Amino acid sequence: MHILLGLLGILVAIGVWVWRLQMAKRGLDVAVDVAQTVANAPRRLAFKYKMGKGGLDLIDDPREAASIMLVLVALGRGGDLTDRQSQVIESEIREHFRVNVSDAEELAAHAAWVARTCPPPEEAMRTLSRKIVNAPQLGPKEVVDLDAMLVAVSEAEGLPTRGQLVLLQVYRDLAGLKT
Repeated sequence: MHILLGLLGILVAIGVWVWRLQMAKRGLDVAVDVAQTVANAPRRLAFKYKMGKGGLDLIDDPREAASIMLVLVALGRGGDLTDRQSQVIESEIREHFRVNVSDAEELAAHAAWVARTCPPPEEAMRTLSRKIVNAPQLGPKEVVDLDAMLVAVSEAEGLPTRGQLVLLQVYRDLAGLKT
């Protein structure tokens, strides 16, 4: 009987030590998680800051802003982009931004995606127009060239619609262009 009691005591002792090791491992896992959270804090905070700024506020390349504006004007006709509008947009991007065909297609596709996820067209056009007008690397010639690009896109499917004319006027007002 005392042998069984001794074996039971040994099993209990082993159980207690296993339980203690498991608790120590859990504590160590929690400490590792806390350390990883602290290490990733600057990245997380930067991401939250960027997300708080909103989609259009993250755009800092004037070519990207101009491409989105081209798509917004095309979409101002109503419905989806037509093949003709896409061709005109890509052609204008290639000609004025001096990029190759694949880069123009990629920029136009990105602009189309952003234009579908941005705020109402007039508000988006105002925000993007300010970015273009205030871009230090752009001069008056580029501002006028963008107006011509926007007009070309608005006329891709015939005469511009009232919605397209409103978007053109938003840009012209903010750029200080007379119509």
